Amino acid sequence: MPLPSLTCSHRLNPPPVRRIFLTGLLILAAVLGGCTREDPTEPVSPSRLIPKSCWFSTEASWPTTQCFMMEVPEDHAKPEGRKIQFPVVRFYAEISDPDKDPLLHLGAGGPGASLGLEPQNASDWLWVNYSSMTVEDGRDLIVMDPRGTGMASPKLSCDEFIEDADLAFTRRLSSDEEARVFTYSMERCYSRLSQIADLSQYNSAVVAQDVEALREALGVPKLNLYGVSYSTRYALTVARDFPESVRAMVLNSAVFPQIIYTQTLPEDVTAAYRRGVDFCRQDKECNKRYPDLEQRLEARVQALDESPIVVDTGNIHPGEQYPFVLSGQRLLRVLFQALYNETFFKELPAIIEELESDQAELLKPAIARFMGLVLDPNFGDAAGISHFCFEEAPFVDFEEASQLAAKSGILGRSVRADIDMMQMQCRIWAVPAAPLLESQAIQTQVPTLVMHGALDPVLSVDDADRARQELPNHQWVVFPELAHDVISASECAEQAAADFLDQPESSIAESVLNCRKEELARQAQLEAKIAELESERAQETGEQAEPASETTRPEGPRHTPRVSGSRYTESP
Repeated sequence: MPLPSLTCSHRLNPPPVRRIFLTGLLILAAVLGGCTREDPTEPVSPSRLIPKSCWFSTEASWPTTQCFMMEVPEDHAKPEGRKIQFPVVRFYAEISDPDKDPLLHLGAGGPGASLGLEPQNASDWLWVNYSSMTVEDGRDLIVMDPRGTGMASPKLSCDEFIEDADLAFTRRLSSDEEARVFTYSMERCYSRLSQIADLSQYNSAVVAQDVEALREALGVPKLNLYGVSYSTRYALTVARDFPESVRAMVLNSAVFPQIIYTQTLPEDVTAAYRRGVDFCRQDKECNKRYPDLEQRLEARVQALDESPIVVDTGNIHPGEQYPFVLSGQRLLRVLFQALYNETFFKELPAIIEELESDQAELLKPAIARFMGLVLDPNFGDAAGISHFCFEEAPFVDFEEASQLAAKSGILGRSVRADIDMMQMQCRIWAVPAAPLLESQAIQTQVPTLVMHGALDPVLSVDDADRARQELPNHQWVVFPELAHDVISASECAEQAAADFLDQPESSIAESVLNCRKEELARQAQLEAKIAELESERAQETGEQAEPASETTRPEGPRHTPRVSGSRYTESP
């Protein structure tokens, strides 16, 4: 007698049991997958959550972990068409609370940045910075890479750009020559990837549909959403399009759809450099030691554009020194990416001073991080371009932006090339323009916590302050002396998110600001102690004490790779 057919939904929602029993339950779940008898009257979902053996190593200290690939239609309007997949990892609470909905981390931003789920990159930072608000508090943590990025299939990474950039940055090229190289890269990238993907289907509205399909496959009535940088736009879009599926949102360094960032990019970028030098100017001792930093930086940019220097840099290709050719424009790009991390603000004055002697030893770690982003094989830059050309570019007056860039002075020079490159990319991609809805404020009633760093280089705190007021049910917290991605830098930020998720209607502003004051005081004490030890060492050796370097500067207990923006241009 034939067995009845079964349909496997893989809806894993474990009961409130201790972690020690979860491993056995998950083995059963992977085998049985929540299988139920097929109901011929019930429509079959075009999406499915596929359990997988985790492709990375875990340790005994980790929460119970289960890995999946989420399969969805590339075009949700064509459910029978081509399918794509993106990775999902679920970390189970130590003691699960059935009343606490999971928190879904929507990825690293970019758009196009990988969260780091790849076997060679995955480590405990995937969950440890969010443990207080999730696995240690009875709430499961779910993390994902959006379609087209990281471990997703297809991965929409422009290998052609990586290959060309690897060579280009070792050559002395003018802005026009560099633009021609990268135009050719993008043409070849589009030609290849457009054969395997519909590039018009990679944008925030479609990612929101993916998230809703994931929620249904998980079998949870509501999700809490966590976004950082560009993935905050995903959270806002899910709340707009599927409001009944969202309990609460945490927006870390938020991107708002009503802000057309490219329109004011020249002003915002030059303001970021000025915040970098003002950080020293506002400190009496620093300003005394490093006066007139803005003028000195401008002079270095001009000098390096006229006579670039070669900076042999390690940590780019294993076992090799990479001969990075440092022009003025490349210096600005390196500095802009470095300013995503607030610790760099204290290093900047000494870097500018050293560059005046045509030396760049202190800049090498920032060059290595910049090239790490440029050469990242897991960055879905083709998906990122699709996002930009669909939901940002249609609302930009590029002629006005170009005119503004032309007037932006020495520190705005690299933006002029960026604006030209953005237009070039959209001409090649030729994706349809988004409807006006995608440029309008999202006025969701979902309880929302908006957290922002006062030093954020790419998403101005003033812009965010204006935009967040369109949210009718939100709390707003600004963190002094933090830049981009405040949760990666501050335990107070994580605790604020944890308190908010437990009680979204209770005010957290006072407690988090008091926490931050204490955190800054501890940091100042640590820095003073390090400076004292460095001074004592210098006296013993007869050397002049140097500012804290990449290896000696104080680090907090949080070790997450910081979120970056686009692979090359200074845009969110």
